[in-house]
Amino acid sequence: QAAVSRWRYRRSPVPAAPLPGDATQKNPLVFHVFGAFGKDGDDTLVVSEDDYFDYLLASASGKLVPAEVESALVDNSLLLLGFRLTDWSFRVLFRLIMSLPGRDRLKQYCHVAVQVDPDLQHSSDLEGTKAYLAQYFGQEANVDIFWGSSREFLIQLRDELKRSGTEVAPAAAQEADDWDF
Repeated sequence: QAAVSRWRYRRSPVPAAPLPGDATQKNPLVFHVFGAFGKDGDDTLVVSEDDYFDYLLASASGKLVPAEVESALVDNSLLLLGFRLTDWSFRVLFRLIMSLPGRDRLKQYCHVAVQVDPDLQHSSDLEGTKAYLAQYFGQEANVDIFWGSSREFLIQLRDELKRSGTEVAPAAAQEADDWDF
């Protein structure tokens, strides 16, 4: 099941449409926060910096995220994979999550954000910057930062699951070199 918010070209944002049905493991919901490409995607995509500002304004003035997605975001552990903590996409998503009703419940769960070091190389105090970001995201929403690539994280996660005796799905058990990231 896929869902998007039609926020662009509206005088006032269109509230999120009801979802087509209950999400299940076999029929999960994928909510495209920043829109989706396709024949009807031009009023959903967030692409430019101006789009991010307009999307934030639309989010503040209208209920763009379905209630089921809001609840899932604050009542589960989150794995923020493929973002950089300083990217607009991550910053907008994080602020959106932090503005949701029930955001205080985020601290009841452990969350992980995977962060690649090179994004911070322009900092004169790399270790200080890392410490600040870890403290900020940890304090705001109990987010632990993994300093490395998505590939490194997934390999370590797979290895840790194996060590703990947790069954790893056959596709995830492939050699790291076979994984297509």
